[in-house]
Amino acid sequence: MHNLTEWKQALFERPLYGCFVTFPLPDMAEMVAMMGFDFLLLDNEHGVIEQSTLCDMVRASQCRGVPAVVRCTMAEYDHIQKALDFGANGVQIPLVNSAEDARRIVAMANFPPEGCRGTAYLPRAARYGMVEDKRAYLKLANHTKLVCCQVETRQAVENLDELLKVNGVDVWFIGPGDLAASYGEPTGSPRMLEIAERTIRKIVAAGRIAGYYVGTPEAARQAVEWGARYLVTAVNQFMVTGGRNFLQQVRGSGNVDEISAY
Repeated sequence: MHNLTEWKQALFERPLYGCFVTFPLPDMAEMVAMMGFDFLLLDNEHGVIEQSTLCDMVRASQCRGVPAVVRCTMAEYDHIQKALDFGANGVQIPLVNSAEDARRIVAMANFPPEGCRGTAYLPRAARYGMVEDKRAYLKLANHTKLVCCQVETRQAVENLDELLKVNGVDVWFIGPGDLAASYGEPTGSPRMLEIAERTIRKIVAAGRIAGYYVGTPEAARQAVEWGARYLVTAVNQFMVTGGRNFLQQVRGSGNVDEISAY
């Protein structure tokens, strides 16, 4: 589970493609990991996943050699600590609107002296108490985990200059659905695409990693052109499109258009 160092470094070199998993099923996590994605994003913001199941989903992904990031329900200490204690390769936090929010998240995700994460050597992340060099474990844990903060409100966009000054955030992720809602605009409208592009380019110009949700290959190519490196899609839409295509073809109704969450 400490194989994230090279993965994090790769974000500076090339785009990485991840996939949301919202169903509380370790088998689903394992199956999606086997598809070839660079990482999984286990969604416990909009998904309903118990902690023990979430731990098994992290384990299932990692057993296939794929890092697993947990999107926490809230920027609360116990959500972040539990995800990291059971061995998640990182945490992703929604609705980060201020530099104060971001600094608080970074502190909760790091052991002292860099942060205030509680120290424990019995959880899975510490090999159930079998970690030999405890000081090295704390240092390695701080170094290898990924912290991703979501920019998905008008307030966050307006505060972006201050947000980007916060150290310890590895990825700034644009959530297009919530962002559009905060502006009172449809997702994917010309105005929202312009705001997304401007925000991503600003993140990249500051020497930081930008992330973006992409529902289609075309959206992914566009985001990469803007400079995004942490691209996330969702398996749900492909399941729906595939199922509908099959049914319409066998019933003689022809193909259906691809759907996208955004």
